[in-house]
Amino acid sequence: MEYYDQHMHTNFSFDSKEKMENYLSLVGNRMVTTEHLEFNNPEEKNQDSVPDYDAYVKEINRLKEKSGKRIYRGVEIGYSAGQEDKIRDYLAKHEFDVKILSFHQNGDLDFMNDKVRHMDPIDVATQYYKMMWKGINAFHDADILAHFDYGIRKLNLTSGMFQTTAGVLLTNIFKIAIRHDMAFELNTKSMYKYHNIGLYDYAIEIYKQLGGKRFTIGSDAHDAKNVYSHYDEALEMLKAHDIHHINIYSNNAMTVMPIDDVDEGIRY
Repeated sequence: MEYYDQHMHTNFSFDSKEKMENYLSLVGNRMVTTEHLEFNNPEEKNQDSVPDYDAYVKEINRLKEKSGKRIYRGVEIGYSAGQEDKIRDYLAKHEFDVKILSFHQNGDLDFMNDKVRHMDPIDVATQYYKMMWKGINAFHDADILAHFDYGIRKLNLTSGMFQTTAGVLLTNIFKIAIRHDMAFELNTKSMYKYHNIGLYDYAIEIYKQLGGKRFTIGSDAHDAKNVYSHYDEALEMLKAHDIHHINIYSNNAMTVMPIDDVDEGIRY
């Protein structure tokens, strides 16, 4: 059965140069790209990073006709304080099949900026998860909660340090996500490029114990070579936590797929 990457970017995102067409030969019959929507983006001199929706849809339709594949429209909603009305207004005017919610920045600083390396790690983690807690209370209209660990990718926190600093906040964040049927994303970039496998082991168990039942895998690819990165390992992690299904979002609907039904090797 076909499973496909639920988090990837093309040159319709401000931080990617990859053409959508370059993914086509690497995927199966279905594909979604999740392009950045980031108002007041500090990585772009506080300008709004908004995909060119008309051009995006036009390219999708061109490639669908050329390839015969189903290509879905996706957005990665980057929330920051005070932007919820602008986000809701944008989403009301633009249709997407898949919506993922992220917390990248606090209005002044993106937490992947190298400045974070020189800040106190406990202060950074506390600030980030307080921001995330307030944010998910203010805005939660999404299918998937992406990379819960984004704000601490630049830090070296053990699972024990994380639990002491941010465990209670993360628990409360997951409660809101579960209440609004948001899936937990296994972000393989976080897990393997940024070496946060231990944090994902810890967080999956919290989400599961709170009653969370929805899980997705996303490579967070910004170039074609990283699509489906470490998918087999992520599936094995789910099974190690006694989770035997995975979720797919498309056409504004969610599908449950048993892991044992997913094709071996590359995930399509």
